[in-house]
Amino acid sequence: MRKSSNKRSAIPPLTLVELISDSEEWRDQKGAIFRIGYYGRNDGLDCVWLVDDSGSYTQTVDQRMIESHFRIVERSNETDIFGDDRDPIGPRVS
Repeated sequence: MRKSSNKRSAIPPLTLVELISDSEEWRDQKGAIFRIGYYGRNDGLDCVWLVDDSGSYTQTVDQRMIESHFRIVERSNETDIFGDDRDPIGPRVS
């Protein structure tokens, strides 16, 4: 099985993204801001968790969907993609 993503192409955790898609399934959330969550070793790097303002991991998308349905607002410099040595993501402070 071919992996569709690798460590270099994965969007860094804690990156802020805005939903810009007009697609029917996302229409009611257009304009929502999410943070990219830490990746799970069992899920792999193509399973991107979206974290809401309260710090809850709410839904998953793949790297391709991030590119096509979201705009990067602020790219994180986070290097610990699995969050092994990090505290859990908490509520977002503006």
